[in-house]
Amino acid sequence: MKILPIVIMLLLANFDFSDMSIEDDAFHDELPFHIETWYFEAISGNESMVFMITLIGKMAAMIGIQFYEKGMPLYDGRKIYSSFNASNKIPYIAINGKEIMKCVENGKLFYKISYSSENISFNLFFQNRTVGWKSKKWIAIPNMKANGSILFQGKEYKMNGKGYHDHNIFYIWQPFVERGYMDGKVILENISLFWARLMRNVFIHKDFVIYSNSSYHVLNATIEFKSYKINNGHLIPTSFKIHGDGINLTINATAIHFISLPFIKYWRYHVYSKGKIKGKKIESFDITEYMLFKPF
Repeated sequence: MKILPIVIMLLLANFDFSDMSIEDDAFHDELPFHIETWYFEAISGNESMVFMITLIGKMAAMIGIQFYEKGMPLYDGRKIYSSFNASNKIPYIAINGKEIMKCVENGKLFYKISYSSENISFNLFFQNRTVGWKSKKWIAIPNMKANGSILFQGKEYKMNGKGYHDHNIFYIWQPFVERGYMDGKVILENISLFWARLMRNVFIHKDFVIYSNSSYHVLNATIEFKSYKINNGHLIPTSFKIHGDGINLTINATAIHFISLPFIKYWRYHVYSKGKIKGKKIESFDITEYMLFKPF
């Protein structure tokens, strides 16, 4: 067998989807050395916030917070901690003895995230509205109700909108064999659409589109990158089209935020989506991300 088909088979093998459980979203301390992230988005009116917890094995924890107004960053901060506790039974993380994330299950998954610093403080609550799913390295709850409050520069922002959560596992070998990924979602009141392109290199990639309501369905749909621009020395896509299997969407970036992170290139987009999902006309503002482990 030739090398190229083997590489494609290995790429496709990582993406068998199944139902997630609350324990799946806990810390995987049984795995070899790896990096684990818990990622939350909240969108309410003109404001949006992303909160990400990164555990570097059992060595350190990094908190990342970005707060936006109309897609433009008002605050972008990160801090590293050496003292933390993480459960391997439920999604629970405390830093310096203070709880920053906890999930309970009572028919639906319910998350509380909180953080306080001299620059920004918040208490946010997330409750899932559709079914979550998992692959071997990716856990997603693609549609959540998000509410709570954010205190920034003496002003309180009430959040009452929609949210998203995922959980990723990264290994130190990934930058050597994978180029990166792009993913996005369209979140409505009782349905959502998650789409992603996982890139082995410039020529080999895997696309998938998942529709969620009372259950989830992997759709036969095509993702097209339609336009590009230069941003921080890289040619990045700025508009997209998703079509097939009851989906016909056009997605355009309204704001793009480049975030400097060690060893990777990362862009966060605020996007406007318009079209049809399963016969339903939709217009939606959401968040998309583009990550490159290596440029080629």
